[in-house]
Amino acid sequence: MLNLDLRTVLLSYTLCNLICAVVTFSLWRQNRSRFGGLGLCMTNFLLNFVGILLLSLRGIISDFLSIVLGNTLLAAATLLLYMGLAKFLERKINQVHNYIFLGLYVVLQSWFTYGNPDLQYRTILFSVVIVFFIGQIVWMLFTIHDSFIFTIIKELRIISIFYVLLGVGRIIYASVIPQGDDLLKTRPFETYVFLGFQVIYVSATFYFFLMVNKRLVHKLEADIVERRNTESELLLSQEKFLKAFINSPDPMLISRMEDGLILDANEAFERLVGHNRAEVLGSTTLKLGIWANPDERAKVIKHMETFGRLREYEFLGRTKEGQVINLVYSGETIIINSEKCLISILQDVSSQKVSERIVQIRLDLWEYSSDHSIIELMTRALDLLEDLTFSKISFFHVVLDDGKDLLLQAWSTRTKEIFCKAEGENKHYSLDKAGVWGDSVRERRPVIHNDYAKLATKNGLPEGHAPVIRELTVPIFYKNKIEAVLGVGNKDSEYTDKDVALIENVSSVVWTIIRQKQADDKILQLNEKLESLAMTDELTKIANRRAFFIKGAEEITRARRYHLPLSLIMLDIDRFKLINDTLGHDSGDFALQCVATTLVEGVREVDIVGRLGGEEFGVILPNTKIEDAKKLAERLRIAIADNSDLKTKLKLDITASFGVAEYLVQIKNLDELLKNSDTAMYKAKNGGRNRVELFTSELG
Repeated sequence: MLNLDLRTVLLSYTLCNLICAVVTFSLWRQNRSRFGGLGLCMTNFLLNFVGILLLSLRGIISDFLSIVLGNTLLAAATLLLYMGLAKFLERKINQVHNYIFLGLYVVLQSWFTYGNPDLQYRTILFSVVIVFFIGQIVWMLFTIHDSFIFTIIKELRIISIFYVLLGVGRIIYASVIPQGDDLLKTRPFETYVFLGFQVIYVSATFYFFLMVNKRLVHKLEADIVERRNTESELLLSQEKFLKAFINSPDPMLISRMEDGLILDANEAFERLVGHNRAEVLGSTTLKLGIWANPDERAKVIKHMETFGRLREYEFLGRTKEGQVINLVYSGETIIINSEKCLISILQDVSSQKVSERIVQIRLDLWEYSSDHSIIELMTRALDLLEDLTFSKISFFHVVLDDGKDLLLQAWSTRTKEIFCKAEGENKHYSLDKAGVWGDSVRERRPVIHNDYAKLATKNGLPEGHAPVIRELTVPIFYKNKIEAVLGVGNKDSEYTDKDVALIENVSSVVWTIIRQKQADDKILQLNEKLESLAMTDELTKIANRRAFFIKGAEEITRARRYHLPLSLIMLDIDRFKLINDTLGHDSGDFALQCVATTLVEGVREVDIVGRLGGEEFGVILPNTKIEDAKKLAERLRIAIADNSDLKTKLKLDITASFGVAEYLVQIKNLDELLKNSDTAMYKAKNGGRNRVELFTSELG
C-alpha cells in the first residue's frame, strides 16, 4: 500500500462510488414507490463519484474544478446522504442549519484556495464539515425508537462511528503535521485516509442494500398479515352484509347492470312488489313491471354509468296487482364475478306523498275558491282527486234536502272532455232509481265495485256515458246527514281501503271548503245588497245623494287629471208641492218614479243620475261639453213634459226646470259645480219654469 500514490487511490475511490451509485440506482428504481430517500442516497454516490474524480485530476484541471467544486460536491454529497437516510427512516429533521453551514464552508474553501491558499486549512475545514454531517447521522441512528428499524441499522451505526473517527483523526493529523501545497504529494497518511473512506462507503452501500431489503421483507410480511386480516374481515363483512341484506326492513335487490337480471332480493322487496322469490330471481325489474314508466330505468342506468351511485331518485312504481306506488331509489355499482352490477334500495313513500298532496290540495282548493264558482271548485277538486287516485272519471252529486233525490252537480274536466258525452249536469235523479253508484247513499257507507260488468243490480248507462270498469263512491256527511256523494272510477288497478280512506279525507276537506264558499257567497250577496241599498234611492231606484256625491267626486278628479270636459244638469219638478197637496203623496211618489225613469232612459250608461232630495235630481255628464249638455237637458225636459204615464194616471202636465253648468279649472269640488247648476236652475224657475238655463259668470 505504501507504493500506491494518492491519485491512484482517488481513481479507485471514484470507481467504487460509481459502482455504489449503480447499486443504489437499482434500489431506487425498484423501491422508490415504497420508501422515501433512496433517490437522495443515490445522488450522494453520484456526487461523490464526480467530486473524487475532480480531486484526482488535481494539477490537470483548474483549481476551481479540482479544489472548490470537487470538495463542495463531496460535502454536499454527505449532506444528501444524511437527508436521504432521514427520509428513508421517516425522521422529519430541519435542515436549515446544514444549508447555512454548507454555504459557509463554500465561502471558506474559496478563501483558502484563492485569498489565502493553504492546503492544511482546507483539509481541516473539509474534515470538520464531514464530521459535522456524519455526526448528525450517528445521533439520528442512535435515537430511533422504532424497534424494527433499530435492529436493521446496527451495522450502519458502527460504520457511521468509524466514519466520524476517521474524520476526527484526519483533523488531528492535519492540525499537527504540515500538509505542504499539493494534495497528491502529501504524506502517506492521506492515502490511508482515502482508502478508509473507500472501505467505509463500500461497506455503507452493502449494509444500506441489506437494510433496504430487510425493510422490504418486513413490509411484505406486514402486507401479507394485513391481507390475511383483510380477507378475514372481508369474509366477516360478507357474512354481515348477507345477514343485513336478507333481514333489512328496506326492500333491496342485486341486479346486473347490463340487462337488469335480478341476482338476489330480500323478503322486503318481495312484499313490496307482491312477487314471490321464484318469480323475482332470474327475472328483471322491467319484466316484473316495477317501473310504471320504463324510461325511468334508462335514466337511472345512465346516471349510474356516469357517477357510479344514485341517491333518492323518485319515480312511480307498480305492484303485481297493478297498484301504482311512489318509490324512492338509491343504488350503487358493485363488481360481481367481473360483471358490473347494482345494489339497489327501494322505499315506498306513497303514504308520505299522499299526506303531502292532501295538504297541497287543501291549500290549492282554498286559494282556488276565492275567485271561482262552486261548480268550478267541484270540478277542480275532482281533477285533483283523479290525479291522486290514478282514476280516469269522477263526479259530484248533491243530495237534496228531502234525502230522496240527487242532483248531478259536476263532472271532472277529463270526464266531460274525453270519456263522457252524456247530458247530465244539474240533472235530478231519484235515489230509488239511481244505479249501484247510489248504494253509498242508501247504505250510508263507502262502496267499491271493482268488477262493474258482473254486477247484477246495475242499471243501464245513458247514451254517451263513459263505460265503467270499476268505481268507488263515498258519501259526504255533515252533522250525520248525507249532503253529497263523490265518486271516482276506472282506475287501472282495483280500488282498496287505502283509496277509501284517501277519498273520505279529501272529500271531507272539499265539502268543508264548499260549505264555506256557500256561506261566503251568501254573505257577499248580502253585503252587495246592503251596499246597493246604501247607495240607492229607495223610491226611484236610482243613485241617492250619497252615491251621487261619491261618483261625482271621482268624475271631478278624472276630469281635472286628464283635462276632460265635464257638465252637470240639475232639475227640479215644477209645482211639486201642488201635486202632493191636491192628489196625495202616492201621486207625488209616482211622479218622482216617472221622472227618474225618464232621466235614466234618456242618458248614456256612463252618465250618473241621482236624486238629490225631494223633487230635485242631478245628472253628471262625463266627457261632455256644456253645449252638448244643454241639448241633452232640452231633450229630457221635453220627455218629461210629454210623459204619457204621467198624463194618463195623474191627468196633469208635469214639467221640470233645468240648470246646466260645466266644470272649470277654478272649481274645487262637486259642491261648487252643484251650486252653479242650482243657480242656473233657479234662473229657469224665475224665468217661467219648464225651461233650460246655462250657468254663466254673470249669474255667479
